[in-house]
Amino acid sequence: EITCRDWSSDVCSSDLEGKEKTTTLELTYQQRFIQVIATPLGGELQDHTLLLCQDLTPIRRLETVRRDFISNISHELRTPLASLKALAETLQLSAIDDPQTSRHFLERMDTEIDALTQMVNELLELARIESGRVPIDLKPTDSYRLLVAASERLKMQAERAGLLLEVEAQPDLPKILADGPRLEQVLVNIIHNAIKFTSPGGKITVFAYPESGMVCFGVQDTGTGIPRDMLPRVFERFYKADQARSGGGTGLGLSIARHLVEMHAGRIWAESQPGRGSTFYFTIPQARP
Repeated sequence: EITCRDWSSDVCSSDLEGKEKTTTLELTYQQRFIQVIATPLGGELQDHTLLLCQDLTPIRRLETVRRDFISNISHELRTPLASLKALAETLQLSAIDDPQTSRHFLERMDTEIDALTQMVNELLELARIESGRVPIDLKPTDSYRLLVAASERLKMQAERAGLLLEVEAQPDLPKILADGPRLEQVLVNIIHNAIKFTSPGGKITVFAYPESGMVCFGVQDTGTGIPRDMLPRVFERFYKADQARSGGGTGLGLSIARHLVEMHAGRIWAESQPGRGSTFYFTIPQARP
């Protein structure tokens, strides 16, 4: 409900001087943006005004996402490029004649180049997915083997981080209609994200269960958690809920996961409480007999 007190005096005024007037309202308590166009009418409807209300909230949100994307990608590229520049200058000026120091600097430069390469590859992959140019080979896929394969790929990384990574699911889970490698990539991205934000001594549980013609997959961690107001944005490109720990990763993994799940006619979401960990879920249709 919008009352006259929410509007500017131009629109509320009965004297529009025969001209169309426009104002934009920001309804803070509803987090919505409404554009109101007031047009004076003539003829038999003299002294009447036509009010057209348009909800601009989706457009404003898209503008915010685009602005954040440009800002974030600039930041993500600037850090490794600045590091490479500093390493190259130091190597050229003082360390070129010291083989041991030169080797150390070259190893650090190689690490930064790998990070840039990963970012570019993930951006290209995300662009291909969003444009629909990624082929999806849907066929009956073993849900349990998918869980195990994704967990095994990251088991050593979890152990190095001091974490316990477990699979909790029944081996006789229903098969799903999926592109196995693509869906394994989704699980790997989510598990990798859980490893980054879980402190040593924590636990990550990968699970799945059948539900209403779907199989629901989940990854639960005992990490830092995500504030409620940030949950809707965790699947955006480059968005990082924990800005203090934003140094690791590209911030693209969850966005790629969301697109791949939606390409399988599934749904993905997250639940979390700060300080008590997070759980990421996604559903995939079961394969028909």
